[in-house]
Amino acid sequence: MKLNKTVIFVLVSVLFAALAVSVSAEALPMDNYTFGAAPKQENYISADEYQDSSISVKMYTDTFADTTYNYAHVKISHPSQLRTAPAGLIETPKATFRSSTTSRGRLVARAVNAVVAINGDYHTKSDKCQVVLRMSQQVRNNADGTMDLLVIDKEGNLSALQGYKKDDYAAFYEANKENLYQVFCFGPLLCRDGVSVIASDYENRSLGAQNSTQRSAICQIGPLEYLLVTCEGPQSKGSKGMTLPEFAALCEMLGKKHNEESGCSIAFNLDGGNSSTLVFKGLNNKKQFAYVKYNCPDIERFLSDILYFATLEK
Repeated sequence: MKLNKTVIFVLVSVLFAALAVSVSAEALPMDNYTFGAAPKQENYISADEYQDSSISVKMYTDTFADTTYNYAHVKISHPSQLRTAPAGLIETPKATFRSSTTSRGRLVARAVNAVVAINGDYHTKSDKCQVVLRMSQQVRNNADGTMDLLVIDKEGNLSALQGYKKDDYAAFYEANKENLYQVFCFGPLLCRDGVSVIASDYENRSLGAQNSTQRSAICQIGPLEYLLVTCEGPQSKGSKGMTLPEFAALCEMLGKKHNEESGCSIAFNLDGGNSSTLVFKGLNNKKQFAYVKYNCPDIERFLSDILYFATLEK
């Protein structure tokens, strides 16, 4: 059967398009601070939703425990799209997590082309961030057993370590270092296997567990599917802020909302208070398309690091 020139042209065009998609969807390096491509404005479905072939992000706002909360529902196609960045990258492209530089979270998100970002654990605070591993690179191990650890492996799965001291973590690192991608400290673990693990009378004064304040968490609700959750504090009109037990209950509820069968496999508390930062590229107060602080926009503490999600589309 002979093919006319038009059919051949169409077939060749489809082939080249397929090759272009496969090239543009290459995974990002998981051992350095390479950025993803900039999100394309045409992929913003609305002011609070982004979607392309490699990532989808939907932003939500509602109330719980007399407090406004904001969160992002994120789905990615490859674990390398979950990334971390030190604020020092704004000043120095080769900055690492040994940098002590701080900056506004939305500026760090813009510098690394984040689709959506949340504050990290403020890694420069060595008392609360006793263990730091970012982008496969071990930075610190001062574990003393008092802080929970969040582990993200190279498949994009979250797990938690509790009660680990320096020798315990060193042994864990040696046994698992080939598959370790990120390790956060601070905590605590909020939910496991779909339910909150924080009792209503939970007390941890170093974390202000019973204070009603701003809070941040990352949750996993399925393979390569996550929630970035924040709540507002008493500085925001109409909100009282949440205690840690209330915030854990919120994460449990949201997990079941998006995955009725299993909820959050893991929900882990990140730095909170004025550090609580959720950044999404949308319309700012001047109606300009820019990176904006989605939660508590009038309160913007400088951060040392962010956790963010990137697109693979170039």
